[in-house]
Amino acid sequence: MRLGFSIKPRGKPGLKPYDTRRWQNSPHLSVSLAYLRDILLYLGQRGIPMYRMDSRLAPYLTHPGLPQFHDQIEECKAELASVGKMARDLGIRLSFHAPLTISLSTPDEGRGNAALAELESLAKILDAMELPPESVIVAHGGGAYDDKNAALERLVERVESAPAAVRRRLVLEHDSTFTMADLYSVHQRTGVPLVYDHLHYLNEMPKSFPFPEAVSLALSTWPRDVRPKVHFSTPSASAREVKKPDGGTYLKPPTWKEHSDFVNPFSFIAFLQATSRMRDFDIMLETKATDIALLKLRKDLGRFAPALVAKLEGPPKGLMEEEAEYEEPFDWEPEQEPTRVLVVVVNNPKDWERIEQEHWYRIPVETAPTQVGADYLAFYQTGAFGDEGHSIRFVAPVKRYSLVKRKELLPEEKDHPRAEKLYYKVTLGELQPLPSPVPASKLRRITFIPTTMQSILAASDVSELWMKNG
Repeated sequence: MRLGFSIKPRGKPGLKPYDTRRWQNSPHLSVSLAYLRDILLYLGQRGIPMYRMDSRLAPYLTHPGLPQFHDQIEECKAELASVGKMARDLGIRLSFHAPLTISLSTPDEGRGNAALAELESLAKILDAMELPPESVIVAHGGGAYDDKNAALERLVERVESAPAAVRRRLVLEHDSTFTMADLYSVHQRTGVPLVYDHLHYLNEMPKSFPFPEAVSLALSTWPRDVRPKVHFSTPSASAREVKKPDGGTYLKPPTWKEHSDFVNPFSFIAFLQATSRMRDFDIMLETKATDIALLKLRKDLGRFAPALVAKLEGPPKGLMEEEAEYEEPFDWEPEQEPTRVLVVVVNNPKDWERIEQEHWYRIPVETAPTQVGADYLAFYQTGAFGDEGHSIRFVAPVKRYSLVKRKELLPEEKDHPRAEKLYYKVTLGELQPLPSPVPASKLRRITFIPTTMQSILAASDVSELWMKNG
């Protein structure tokens, strides 16, 4: 059994789930893949074998009014294959959850076609990453639109008309509109597998339908050669502070539908015990604390149910890890994500000329830092630049990452010992001078530093740029 979490890692600073820049700043799938590569390395270090990627990995890919973004999958074939190989080598199961805004049951034909196009784009990403059939796309059916039976018919029709790439990977999840029984009827007609969600079940399923039967029913819909997955979360039991129209606040009791920050280990243990005789399945934890909640649950299992620990795949031998630290609230929106900056070293005028005139920088794949993804590069110029050396004076926005052999980057050096080695070619926008240089008066030997634009603008010395626990 593999445990996973979704989207936003919190146990290590600087990890970002996708390129969150607005369309005006030309976000790119290749930048998202650089961030995903960094996340995969972190998951490998932590022994976390399952991860749900953000469905916005390829920004604006299907937006009808922004055709400049429509070819990103084709543009990133090499990068997608590379990241997919990394996931396979690390034994990490990847998946998507389709945006909640898409509806396969809608009576609006245009919206229904848009939903299929969105699912097809996600399927193409998974296929380009060469991921196995267990890398699925989970989707909700949509709304009832005042006629549930008619909505179910449209859902069946859209599933049956979906492109082959979508049909191979689509999995439906029950909710307050379509129950497990509803979706099982869709499965019987289309063959689409179903994913069981424990919190949805507790809130929405008929109480005469015991949850072990619901789990067993969902598991039975998956092909025998593909391990099913289920969703597990426990409801938040905390009151929420709500603002009044007059500016005051009051505490609102929990609704029992909201995901908790962490997993109640006793509920989780009871769930595993009730399903222990069923076929093997993986569990996606849906919590606000994401990876921190997963790490804590593993630690709790080691304390309260050590016999169950043997069922877990992925965690290192020392299961009782140090608990990860965190400082920010768990609620997260992309707009809250700070602008990521990677400080890189420029140690000769020729490389600086390439940055200025050709707008690219290279990073050897073999010796790349654990965090490569960034919205900007900041350039630390060494003593080779005289009075301007030993400082950061410029930044440049990242346009895209490409995997390129050194001999293709530097054809004039085709006989170089590393000519066949792969490099990240980081394509850049125009250089932007900082309001004031950031000197390295306390530290002269610099390598790569993942940081934020806020830190760059506030720093009085390079030594202040490292993110805490980074």
